[in-house]
Amino acid sequence: MARSVSGGTGRVNVENRARRFVVMVLTCGMFHWTSTGVSAMLADMNNAGLPAALAQWRGALGAEHVLTEAAALAGYAENVSALSRRIAAVVRPGTTEEVRQVVLAANAHRVPLYPISCGKNWGMGSKLPVRDDAVIVDLRRMNRIRELNTEHHYVVIEPGVTQGQLHAYLCERNLPLIFNVTGSGRATSLIGNALERGVGYFASRAEALSGLEVVLGNGRVITTGNGHVAGSVTTHLYKYGLGPYLDGLFAQSNYGIVTAAGMELMPIHGKQTAMLAKIADPTQFVPLMQALTDLRKRDVIRTAIHIGNRNRTVSTLGPLVYEQLAADAARNGSDPAARRATTESMIAAEGFGPWSAVGGVTGGPAEQAAVRREVRRVLRGIASVQFLDDATVAIARWLTARLSMFAAARRKHIMLRAVEPLLGLARGIPTDQPLKSIYWLVGDTPPAQGEVDPDHSRSGFLYCLPMVPMSGRDAQAAVDATTTVFGQHGFDAYITFNMVNTKVLEGVINLAFDRTQPERVTAALDAIEKLQSRFAELGFTPYRLGIQSMPGFVDPQDPFWQTVRELKQVFDPNHIISPGRYNLV
Repeated sequence: MARSVSGGTGRVNVENRARRFVVMVLTCGMFHWTSTGVSAMLADMNNAGLPAALAQWRGALGAEHVLTEAAALAGYAENVSALSRRIAAVVRPGTTEEVRQVVLAANAHRVPLYPISCGKNWGMGSKLPVRDDAVIVDLRRMNRIRELNTEHHYVVIEPGVTQGQLHAYLCERNLPLIFNVTGSGRATSLIGNALERGVGYFASRAEALSGLEVVLGNGRVITTGNGHVAGSVTTHLYKYGLGPYLDGLFAQSNYGIVTAAGMELMPIHGKQTAMLAKIADPTQFVPLMQALTDLRKRDVIRTAIHIGNRNRTVSTLGPLVYEQLAADAARNGSDPAARRATTESMIAAEGFGPWSAVGGVTGGPAEQAAVRREVRRVLRGIASVQFLDDATVAIARWLTARLSMFAAARRKHIMLRAVEPLLGLARGIPTDQPLKSIYWLVGDTPPAQGEVDPDHSRSGFLYCLPMVPMSGRDAQAAVDATTTVFGQHGFDAYITFNMVNTKVLEGVINLAFDRTQPERVTAALDAIEKLQSRFAELGFTPYRLGIQSMPGFVDPQDPFWQTVRELKQVFDPNHIISPGRYNLV
């Protein structure tokens, strides 16, 4: 019996999907010709209008914020995914009015724009536009924190505000407030990630936004919710406002440029504790998933739970442990290969088996004690469980330092120092440490100082991000599909499942390659597309796409995407903003 999947236009079974796939294959040549023809037409159009637009932008922004030099454009084109796009120019507005002037000039001269917040969309295209010949609108200069409301726990920020900046801002004021951090680094944009529906340590980020200020593709500036009502004091308290709820139209879309938004903050309730669960036997994966699902559905653990396979654990902890070993080269040797082998053996000795899970526990002493008891009860016989907070880590570090003459104590001391930045995520502290895993996977070395940015390295990195029903059975199906497809292409599978709510898992799956090797680049791109096709057969739709994958999912025969295209005519009639981004135009 064919497995059926419920969709917006009815139930579509696998046999019908297969027929559609055949039609798509037979017509892909025509579709490619059509897309190429549109790109060529846009390129010709840009070549005609670009000089006039550049002159207008220089007048509005200042010449220093309009970049056309080959070296500057090459910096924007370099990306960890090894993708290639032509970039016409880069403009860097600093205010909402300057963004509006950029959009008005683009309309007047028919030049497509591609806005980025900070350009850290690693594994999904980084700073690159979906289609060639767009002008990148770099919003990093728009980095003001416009408002902080400590009573109602929100900030109003611009797209250039980063995780590191907001964290420092809250710390300077000694406020008992944190925000939903990700492991993507201190220099990543909060608004940019939220508009892509990124998932943080605690929950999905898109739900935290309110009162969006948007420069539409037609040049009009609007504020969503009650933000457009003069004198309203509830814009960021009741985000739906009066009338149609428009906020969702500006996530994963190309209707306008978001220049500010409110973002929820979270009060610190008691101490923050990290739960760590590890299994030693791969057959315990499904029971582990089922047990964690039970804890999440019953609200025993209220934050997102992150479950990673051994490859993910080693890639995350490896560079951090390696750094600790390198700090004591006299004891641990100076040979990089030997030190790397020591690193991996230490991680294995700490009991990180086939799968490990991390979640946050918050609340007062009594509540935390009750949660610990229930977690241990549910996971008994399935996984080993640890709870780590600042106090326990400090005591363990003190003790193991004084027992460092013993190999086991020395190993634990190194591990504690290595994982400390990761434990900080449970307290809302952003860190660059997880980014070092991208370099680790291909034997590359992150910069010793300065910003960690894998776009400027030889490391290759691609994501596949399916949404999977929250069940052990479906998670195992996703694992089997990933290991099969990646194995056929000669890649290891790095897998994390994030329990973002009580019903669905966010799959974070990536592969690594050396992008100086063209054959591995080709294999990597093919593996990602094959895996996404396999997930489509299973009904596991991606929640986010790399720029190279959008044509394969944005179906011109689907009434949904047809409607998305028709809305484009309302907000952006000249198709100026991000052509091809989650849209047919």
